[in-house]
Amino acid sequence: MVRPVGVTILAILNFIVAAFCLLGGIAMILGGGFIATMLSQQGQGSAGAAGVLAGLGAAAGVFIIIIGGVSALLGFGLWKLKGWARIVSIVLYGISAAFQLLGLLGTLAHFNVFALVWSVFWVAVDAFVIWYLLKPEVKAAFQRPMVRAASA
Repeated sequence: MVRPVGVTILAILNFIVAAFCLLGGIAMILGGGFIATMLSQQGQGSAGAAGVLAGLGAAAGVFIIIIGGVSALLGFGLWKLKGWARIVSIVLYGISAAFQLLGLLGTLAHFNVFALVWSVFWVAVDAFVIWYLLKPEVKAAFQRPMVRAASA
């Protein structure tokens, strides 16, 4: 079956996110070490604090690289029309929408127009993607073709 255009777009966006996560993760690993070295050389702070800063940068960088790997795997699954990729995407977009709604509550508590618009925008994007992936024609594209046994 032909891959729907929206699924192709989601797969490409996942590949782009994976590339940015890889670059960002590497930058955090290197940046944490660089900042820690600069602080220890200038005498601003203890060597222990510099080590902790370098460790936090490395840990955050590795975490972001792992997220990039998941995004790349998800993009590949969407590209190949794997059913698991559709389900995982729906679950992850649902989690994202839930966190955005929590952020929206926080935005309402400490009113900020930009943050309000930003949260509403991302909740709408998450809802749209979930709706799209649940459409019958998109769901049908992820169904494996039925293999008929040869009758003798």
